[in-house]
Amino acid sequence: MSAFSSSYDTGRRSRSRSLTLRLSRSASAGERSIAVGLALLALVLLASAVGHFALPSPTALDLTSTLAAPSAHHLFGTDDLGRDVLSRTLAATWLDLGVAFGATYAGVLIGVLLGATAGYAGGWPERLIMRLTDLVIAFPFIVLVIAIIAVIGPGVEGVAIGLVAAGWAFYARFARAEMLSLREREFMQAARTLGLSHRRVILRHALPNIIRPSLTYSVSDMVLNILYIASLSYLGLGVQPPTPEWGAIISGGQQYLLSAWWISTLPGVVVVVVGVGLVLIGDGLADRFRVRRELVR
Repeated sequence: MSAFSSSYDTGRRSRSRSLTLRLSRSASAGERSIAVGLALLALVLLASAVGHFALPSPTALDLTSTLAAPSAHHLFGTDDLGRDVLSRTLAATWLDLGVAFGATYAGVLIGVLLGATAGYAGGWPERLIMRLTDLVIAFPFIVLVIAIIAVIGPGVEGVAIGLVAAGWAFYARFARAEMLSLREREFMQAARTLGLSHRRVILRHALPNIIRPSLTYSVSDMVLNILYIASLSYLGLGVQPPTPEWGAIISGGQQYLLSAWWISTLPGVVVVVVGVGLVLIGDGLADRFRVRRELVR
């Protein structure tokens, strides 16, 4: 019996050490991923900030140097109107990231609050919110965004409202699922027993536990929103000229791909760098969230 107990304890300690080592490696990989992603984003944002003062105006025309190849004077070359492509690309960074950030986290806020309310309240509020959620998800995402832009009109406002209106439903489902698992936990029951208001129970006790997976997903969702913004501008439904925007810049250079490849290619590289940075941050946050959940268990 003693030998069996000793063998069992040894195996248990071995599994515990293996789990600890695996979690430690996952946490380290997550931190490295976040660090690399933040470095890529910081590089692009720093270049954008410096370029605002060091480069020509993104809307300045120079018809004497149209379609100029990349050089020391124009690192990304010029377009068909002589505008500096690097200046326009870096100026578009703030617009695209700003719209994507605002639309993504407005959708997170709306979706998490509605989903948490549905999961906590149950009954007809849950049925109403979730049927509305199902209705939004039933439409293809980009089709719904385009339909909203058709009503509001092309431009930054139409794109932002369309992304929020089509994107909140996914977060509502996440939040409801998390709330259903939290609703009967001891700390939630204790908060209700103490007579706290439903609003305080949701906002102060449930929301911090619900929002973590939504925030993790939101970083990857932001990459998709950037691509949607660029795609809509590429199609002429998004940001209108002469405002610099990644999709519009790439669209303007497509007819010169054989003779002036840099107009579309180099801004596309910047989009890829930003996307990779955000994906790395999202993967790192997912690893850290997974480690935290394993430790809680």
